[in-house]
Amino acid sequence: MKKGLLLAGILAVMTGTAVNAQQRVNYGLKAALTFSDIHGAGIKEGFTPGFQGGAFFEFNLSKDKKWGIQPELLFTQTSAKKGPDFASKYVTYHNTDARDKIKISAATIPLLLRYTPVKAVTLNLGAQYTYMYFIDENLLKQKKDAFKKTDVGAVAGVQINVANVRFFGRYVLGLTNINNVPAPQNEWKTHQISIGMGVAFR
Repeated sequence: MKKGLLLAGILAVMTGTAVNAQQRVNYGLKAALTFSDIHGAGIKEGFTPGFQGGAFFEFNLSKDKKWGIQPELLFTQTSAKKGPDFASKYVTYHNTDARDKIKISAATIPLLLRYTPVKAVTLNLGAQYTYMYFIDENLLKQKKDAFKKTDVGAVAGVQINVANVRFFGRYVLGLTNINNVPAPQNEWKTHQISIGMGVAFR
């Protein structure tokens, strides 16, 4: 009898914990149209279109669900162009046969603070880590990489919640110099605007 009561009590606690956890976590998939710019000497200025998609998670930190955190795992396809001044800026290292277009594939991990003042609106603020695992460019001699592989940025955005659908806009300011050319020491920094939607499965 006592064992049965103990087992029932343990099951009740576990069930309550699971239900509470489910109430505090949402997850889903999202996709966005991106406009990216790499600003710096030797790179053509202007935002270029790209695509971003992946998974997101929403962890509620307060019972009223106003405060939370939102980690994401996204994959990004974007591009840039060599500027007309690239050869004059990097005289020693530039490849005379370099292509103008630069293609970049990256894995991006935003970690965002969520604040939902009203149910329909969520504000996001946080940081983003980007690993550029594939960069198609031949800007430098001897097949040297012109770009560093990693970037860290600051993120700000707003999200509109309609049932389980999320419409969002976001701006990312790159904080890291991604220029890998040895000299001169010019900085290349990223800027990104994204507009998209996501669907939460729970």
